[in-house]
Amino acid sequence: MSISCHAFLCYNSDMMRLHVLYDYKGIYPELSGKALTDALIRRCLGREDAHIYRTEQGKPYVRVSGEEDCAGRYISVSHSGSAFALLEADEEVGLDIQYERNISADRIADRFFTQKEKEYIAAGNTTDRFFQLWTRKEAYSKYTGAGIEQVVKKESILGRSEVCFTDFQLKDGCFCSVCTGTEEGNQKDEIQISYGK
Repeated sequence: MSISCHAFLCYNSDMMRLHVLYDYKGIYPELSGKALTDALIRRCLGREDAHIYRTEQGKPYVRVSGEEDCAGRYISVSHSGSAFALLEADEEVGLDIQYERNISADRIADRFFTQKEKEYIAAGNTTDRFFQLWTRKEAYSKYTGAGIEQVVKKESILGRSEVCFTDFQLKDGCFCSVCTGTEEGNQKDEIQISYGK
């Protein structure tokens, strides 16, 4: 079954495209790990000729045969539960999705959050604020390319002026955060979302 929106990998646009696939492990049941992720990236982009590479920290990037720089397109991927998501943009970007689940928020916050972040969580809906900050931390770590090392460092995600976060929930309530760089006067790009199986 195809996804509802096929996007070209190489083009100029002010819009970010978020592709969400549900029951993603059933799409390619014979694949797992990086092979499955690579196949899902190609499917979301509609480019079977895409070559997927990874930085030393594991951040994926894409090249297409015969195209040198792919016009500056960037991707970020995430998965949670049965959902896989890929974000493509014209600039460096980070994406994280997380389903709410029964966890020890206090224990995780003590290990990975700063005091300021713990106070932010306690000041409102604890569950919502916890998942908002967690997805921001993961999206930021993917934006910088540092990966989980960035999260483990216990750096605060609040009040950062060099990045912008767009927080929302997918149609089924899954928490989502997108991290992009900021330049003075720039507005956030529109995010077009497509859902598929």
